[in-house]
Amino acid sequence: MENERLNDWERKVDKDLLKEERDYKLFDIYKQAHSELSLQQSKRDQIITIYLALCSFLLPFALGEELIPMRIKGIIFIVVGVIGMLFSYITIRYREYKEVYWLCCQALTVLQNFKDEKLDKKAVQSIFYHCLRKKGKGYLREKNGEVKINKVLYVRKSIPSSETFHFIIIALMSAFILALGSALMFKDVNYWSIIISAGIGLAVWLMLLSVYFSHCIKVYQCLEVRKKDTEKSRDKAFNKVFSKAWFLHFYYDEK
Repeated sequence: MENERLNDWERKVDKDLLKEERDYKLFDIYKQAHSELSLQQSKRDQIITIYLALCSFLLPFALGEELIPMRIKGIIFIVVGVIGMLFSYITIRYREYKEVYWLCCQALTVLQNFKDEKLDKKAVQSIFYHCLRKKGKGYLREKNGEVKINKVLYVRKSIPSSETFHFIIIALMSAFILALGSALMFKDVNYWSIIISAGIGLAVWLMLLSVYFSHCIKVYQCLEVRKKDTEKSRDKAFNKVFSKAWFLHFYYDEK
């Protein structure tokens, strides 16, 4: 009775509609994934360019205009700093997806060696997890019967990369502009105003870096094996990453 109340688009697709000989054209999918990978980097570079252009226009104007009160200048700097923070969050999003698309490309390279008729959800997810573990196993450490990501090690290994340097630059700019804007909001520039403003800038910079690394680490979170984990919780952690790897969702899932 319940099945009779379903709309046509809710019903399972008849297996007879599927081709007996499947051709997934994995190389074409790989090229699209690689193109999207490059696009994420291009978008990141565009964000930095736009923010630099915004800073080079607004900040000299605010500093050079004598008719603008100091507090209004401070507000302008704070607004530009907040925009920088928003751009930083967008950059984090691009970085997270770039990491997943890189894993997609690696998985698609391996999947091209499989017979098309053997490619199903289990095979695709297994290869994606294999690539995920191959990339992330260097950050894993076992202790007290649990396997966890060594976050300090991950940060240390990631800092020399150009990806991290790009983010550090935009985060540092945003934090510095916010600190300068905070300093201009005080009536008098003194020791305490400088300390407070510098503290705000440092806190913002550290917060942005913390968010950046936490999002990068979450991509590999499903590799952790903890005593409190269940099969359902680990499956949920894996699917959270796999859902972003939409280039690998080319199979028909009957469930």
